[in-house]
Amino acid sequence: MMLPDAATGGVLQRLKAATSAEHDAIEVALDLMSPGLSLTDYHRRLRRYHGFYAPIEPLIGAAADWQHWRLDITARTKTAWLAADLAYLRDRNELGSAAASALPLCRALPPLDTAAAAFGCLYVLEGASLGGRVISRHIERQLGLNATHGARFFHGYGEQTGAMWKEFRTALSAFADQPALEDQVVTSAIATFTALRIWCAADAPANQSFLDGDLQVGRSG
Repeated sequence: MMLPDAATGGVLQRLKAATSAEHDAIEVALDLMSPGLSLTDYHRRLRRYHGFYAPIEPLIGAAADWQHWRLDITARTKTAWLAADLAYLRDRNELGSAAASALPLCRALPPLDTAAAAFGCLYVLEGASLGGRVISRHIERQLGLNATHGARFFHGYGEQTGAMWKEFRTALSAFADQPALEDQVVTSAIATFTALRIWCAADAPANQSFLDGDLQVGRSG
């Protein structure tokens, strides 16, 4: 997961600075660029990503008038990509027996009751797609997986990744044109990083029951 480059000034520069610590922490938790990344490790990471994206993407879609900001939010959803990768690993490598729809879902999602909160959350997810291009190359070298064979999620938007990020950056800058809105976007981005880090770090069975109890405390309505 790579941190997006900041634009000159404005909300994007604030976001990069404010989320830097959480971004570094989640990279450590995921360790997707490890030279020792195994297929089992990768499968476990995909399960956690799916458990976060599946419940949060519908909330993002409902929280803002994305057409007004000229963003096709449907084209930016990735749960189906994660489900496809998990199905590939299940069918070809016998990793996991449950369908993606039966996997655990994160219950400690950041509040997404305003457009500002949705923009902050989407900043994290779109930034993950931007950085996923680097991760996808490592996964192909390490595990032999690619966009059509188990690594669709990290392949992201492919050759359109840069253009998709630019569209989002433009919309975000237009939306967060007041200090109060900037503050709300930044707060939501930090909360999203934190929730994702905690959820992804809770992938060890020995820790699951304890962390699930903690996660219930911050569950959004």
